[in-house]
Amino acid sequence: MEKIVENVYLFLENKFKNIPIQIWICKPQTSRPDLLYKHGEIGFIPKPGFPIGTGNDRYILDQQHNTTILSLFYPSNYQIIICFLDKQMVLDNKTIEYLYMLLSITYANERIQLKERESETLVESIRSITSSLDVNELLIKIIRNALAVIHAADAGYLQLYDPETDCLLPKTAVGFNENIQSFKVKIGESITGRVFQEGTPVIYHSRSEIYNAMSKISKENFLHIQHATDNKYLKALISVPITMGKKRIGVMTVHQFHQEGKLTDHDVSLLQGFAAQAAIAIHNAQLYTELKMRLEDVTELTNQLMEKNQFLLKRNEVHQTLTQLSLQNKGQDVIISELARMMDRDVFFYDYLEAEYYPKTKTTYPYFVIAEISKILKKNREPFYFDGSESKTANYYIYPILSGTVFLGCFIVDLQRKLSQLDQISIEQGGSILALELVKKRTQAEVYYKKSHEIFKELLQNKDPKFLLTKGKELRLNLSSFLLVVLFEIVYYQDLQNLEATVHRLVSGIKRKISASAALVFGFHNKVTMLCSFADSTRIEEFINLLKSILKEWENNDDPALCVGVSTSYIGIENISICYDEANKALSYLTDRNKIGIMRYDEIGINRLFLNQPPQEIQNFLDEIFYPLRTEKAKSNDLENTLFTYIKLNRSTIQTAEKLHIHTNTLYHRIKKIEELLNINMNDLEDLLKILLACHLQESFKK
Repeated sequence: MEKIVENVYLFLENKFKNIPIQIWICKPQTSRPDLLYKHGEIGFIPKPGFPIGTGNDRYILDQQHNTTILSLFYPSNYQIIICFLDKQMVLDNKTIEYLYMLLSITYANERIQLKERESETLVESIRSITSSLDVNELLIKIIRNALAVIHAADAGYLQLYDPETDCLLPKTAVGFNENIQSFKVKIGESITGRVFQEGTPVIYHSRSEIYNAMSKISKENFLHIQHATDNKYLKALISVPITMGKKRIGVMTVHQFHQEGKLTDHDVSLLQGFAAQAAIAIHNAQLYTELKMRLEDVTELTNQLMEKNQFLLKRNEVHQTLTQLSLQNKGQDVIISELARMMDRDVFFYDYLEAEYYPKTKTTYPYFVIAEISKILKKNREPFYFDGSESKTANYYIYPILSGTVFLGCFIVDLQRKLSQLDQISIEQGGSILALELVKKRTQAEVYYKKSHEIFKELLQNKDPKFLLTKGKELRLNLSSFLLVVLFEIVYYQDLQNLEATVHRLVSGIKRKISASAALVFGFHNKVTMLCSFADSTRIEEFINLLKSILKEWENNDDPALCVGVSTSYIGIENISICYDEANKALSYLTDRNKIGIMRYDEIGINRLFLNQPPQEIQNFLDEIFYPLRTEKAKSNDLENTLFTYIKLNRSTIQTAEKLHIHTNTLYHRIKKIEELLNINMNDLEDLLKILLACHLQESFKK
């Protein structure tokens, strides 16, 4: 083809050898004419669109200055201009037609070259579709290839329909900023919404045409498309639907801003071809994604089944191993050690009821206060991560062991490496086995408590000296030592299961602190009974201090309130019932007054005389004594308070007046009034004793 074109130009040169000639071609893709051939020098450069035909003209002949200009018009807005440097040049119709036909070869050559470039781009687009299944990557390639072929366009974007929002959403764009991502049009809205709705491509050749076509657009979308690029340079636009089969799935749009040339119907056809490629790319990607998801589902299901099978095997192994150890009565130490071996990491167990760490073979244990763990687990019984150091990273996993609502203890798992699912299974299985082990241990303790309670009842009820001596020896009591009884009572409780666990924990704590002195310690219902023996009475005070430290530690741990009654010490096992009776009275002294703490029988003092008196009878006695001081008139004179202060300060008028911030004369007047109201004489020993006793009882028995 190139050789034929050269022969055409050679023919023209021979035909018009004495006349300088220039041949220009004007293509729709560019507004600047290209020089194809020249012979001689001519100072003429055609302007864009010169001369303008009517649309039906095949040629226009024009003469100006010293030149003759022949404009030949070909399909698709192509124009070839021949310029002769000869104003008198005569061209008849036959010559012009001959030139038209001859130069149509040049026109055809240009069209062929354009088609070849378009074909190469289309082939590249098709190759992209087959070489990649990344839909986002493909769509951006398709837009860029379309812009490479449609020379007059320099920007474009692609929108796909989203059923959930019922909008066309931008998927990829070239020549626009990030604001294009907010350009989401409804069906029928603006240009692209209408193209999608009607399924018909559109082309606009001016900014005004485009803005007229955008009349139905929301304010938000108008601002988004305005800010997505500089629209003041907007010249033209093509928008075509993207169709998959008979179903429209989106819209592809290109814009002309700075490029020269003119968008044509041929460009519309090209863009439709690229839209078809986009549809294929999307369809392929969807098929691939669907297939990939199915394959992934199959793979995942297979992996899950294999993993589940592995978990089941591991769970079975852990369960069988630990169950066998439990059935063989190997104890907590062996169970914890075996669990640590199977997990290949440090695993500890803290027995909450006995306040002990396992395995006992370890020389070091986690460094933190177990009270912190206990407080957390009182509110939250779920496993949690715990930081046992000053670092912010959790370095222990705490797994509580429960029996119903009762907290028995917890696993403390070292987190030097992350817990796997198999580790979790091992901990869960180990927790179940250990819970049974601890319940079994609690049951044994309950049997021991019941037996100890029966032995203690026999000691209290049997007065036979021989029997008592025999039982004393069985309990390994020093028969010539000092004996005393201590009674602990948990005052407030609701859950019986938790009460049993609390009693067990209290007994364990007592044994841990006072094991040397305690001959017998057992729990029964909400009480703990302790029978103690001392070779030397001087050790009893040290023992009382130990009791106080136990009580303080108990209170610090937020445990239920305790009342403790302590008897006087007696020599000889025959006095054990006296010890028990005194401890019981000391305990009753606290509980009747809603007090907590420790009360020794010998500290009750004169109140021993009233321990067997019903509280209501004492209250009636006090009401009878002090009733005259509780009338409105007596209250206004503060007589009852004056009497209590006067008695408390050993009837010192000066100290009482200072304490009440009154004059001594006022005090004398009040005392006189009190004597009149109560019908007593403070100087009468019997009356004074009655008032002293009433004041003491009011202070001691008030609730």
